[in-house]
Amino acid sequence: MSQYAETPTQEGAREYRKDIDGLRAVAVLAVIAFHARESILPGGFVGVDIFFVISGYLISKHIVLETSVGSFSLVEFYRRRIRRITPMMLTVVATVLTVAFLVMTPEETRAVAKSAFWSVLSLANVHFWRDLDTSYFANGSSEVPLLHLWSLGVEEQFYILWPLVLVTAAKWMPRKRLLWATGSLALLSFFAAGAVFPRDPMFAYYLLPTRAGELLLGAFAGIASAVGLVVRNRIASHVMAVAGALLVVISLFAIDRHDAFPGWLALPPTLGAMLLIMAGESEGKRFSLLVSRPMVYIGALSYSAYLWHWPLFAFYRYCYGEPSGYACLLIIAVTMALAWLSYRFIERHTRATDASFRSVAWRQYVLPGALVVAPALLVVYGERMGLQTVPSEYAESLASVRERSRPAYSYPWICQRQRLAKEDLINNDCVVGTREGAPVHLLLWGDSFAAQYVPMIREFAMHAGFRFRNIAVGSCPPMLVDPAPYVDARRAPDCRHSGEIVERELGRFEVIALAAAWTNYMQRSQDFLPEILKQVEELTKRGHRVLLIGRISALEGFERNCAERALRVPFKSCPELVRPIDREVERTNDVLRDLAKNIPNVFYFDANRWLCPQNTCRDITLLGAPKYFDPTHLTVAGAQELGQLVVRQTGVPAGFIRPEHLSSALEVGSSR
Repeated sequence: MSQYAETPTQEGAREYRKDIDGLRAVAVLAVIAFHARESILPGGFVGVDIFFVISGYLISKHIVLETSVGSFSLVEFYRRRIRRITPMMLTVVATVLTVAFLVMTPEETRAVAKSAFWSVLSLANVHFWRDLDTSYFANGSSEVPLLHLWSLGVEEQFYILWPLVLVTAAKWMPRKRLLWATGSLALLSFFAAGAVFPRDPMFAYYLLPTRAGELLLGAFAGIASAVGLVVRNRIASHVMAVAGALLVVISLFAIDRHDAFPGWLALPPTLGAMLLIMAGESEGKRFSLLVSRPMVYIGALSYSAYLWHWPLFAFYRYCYGEPSGYACLLIIAVTMALAWLSYRFIERHTRATDASFRSVAWRQYVLPGALVVAPALLVVYGERMGLQTVPSEYAESLASVRERSRPAYSYPWICQRQRLAKEDLINNDCVVGTREGAPVHLLLWGDSFAAQYVPMIREFAMHAGFRFRNIAVGSCPPMLVDPAPYVDARRAPDCRHSGEIVERELGRFEVIALAAAWTNYMQRSQDFLPEILKQVEELTKRGHRVLLIGRISALEGFERNCAERALRVPFKSCPELVRPIDREVERTNDVLRDLAKNIPNVFYFDANRWLCPQNTCRDITLLGAPKYFDPTHLTVAGAQELGQLVVRQTGVPAGFIRPEHLSSALEVGSSR
């Protein structure tokens, strides 16, 4: 990403290594492929980690060699970093900020402006660690146009700290001891990432202490080369190169974004990159693919290509949804065209300057950085200063659209959390239904798919005269055992903690209603359904009635936020969608229905009968309001209408009613 292509020789001249540019090409192509279609290259994101290794190698070899002959200068080092990194970074940030102001909603524009500000200060990774919204219904991170600059922040912070450490250590530590100290620091960082990830995955992913190991592996290779510890045996070097290539290739296909990464899983791709670099110390031992002209050329463009590709994909996804195959090819073509133009007219010129550190810092960083930061701050704080940054007519239209499509989690009486606290089980705001004092016999527990049912069940409660408590944890199944095998590794700690809190309070409720994205968890592990079966049986043994609520049919092609984004995005329309019922959801619901039939005191309810009459699903309610919030969740208006339809047509399903009233209830859409 931000490495220079040359490596210094002992005399201080620069030896150009084509294989390094070739390895850059592998890294950037992997990242772009992953961001275009994750299924093509599930581990393509490790291209960033390969970049880290290259960075650590180049700067460390440069520093050690120049220090050994007394020619290293921190001022000169930072001058090179500024002219190499900042002109292109500032160009992309300014462009993204301008486009965001034109097409994004005010809140999203402010978020982009904040990330622009922190990116200019080389703290994008810290900003995203602290402020990136990762809640279940947050806009996807794939729509955050400057998110990729987190990696640049990691590198820039490493560039500031590591030369100081390396130069200081080199004065009193023998160089071979320095080598092993660097390797030890690298392993310590990998260990820290693995230890921190379960408690704070965002810290592990974005911040330097848990990412430094990848850069330090490269530093290890650079120092080894500088002190002459290079493999000379031809067979050994070929084995090293083949082993490195295999580690990289296997990582690209075997690792995916759901894994606990970084940590020890980051070691294979970075170790592989390090082995390739070390094997390539002798030109005769470099892979022909890495030194081929196309790969070397793409590697030269890799920094600009990396900077441009992500905003292009992010803005496309924001404006028009997931890109088709043809759209992906077009975005990649535009990426490479912009990369060529940037390399030809910006990178080559800014890197060629012989101006002093002060001049370079002022002209290539301070002044243009200020020109980016000033409008960014105006966007963030303009309203507080009394400036009208959004046209009033647009603001009114936006508010009207949002009010009609409010999701469940936006209401205080629908208690969806990312991590439960003890207070959530005693919070009266989470109790919904008829008059105060009516019994609270039912607990609705699950993930966001449970939260969306609260307005529907409220209609049942108002009609049947009861109240119920609702609790939901985003992306966490309602399980009493460790849910780690069934969820994203980043969610496992919150899911586990939340389950423990719920289990302590279950005894207070006669009926436990479970609702979740059943299909998702079943796809992650074939053990999920047997575990749910065990849990249901255990709950009935404890004296509870259990109500299993099926999953609603997904509405394929539904674009969340389409209506509000169409207010600004050119050529965007939001036609009404009519889709057949989702067969995969039907199959999952059939499994739950059969489970309920075979266990006493277990009920089942499937809302699709009313949601999709005649097996046809629509995205608009009878009153013209949006029925769906996103392809798999209902709006509050949609869920409320659903509850009214059920009550009007068949009465309250038996599974929701208090046990003493079961004999007079009509059981509809449920089984025992």
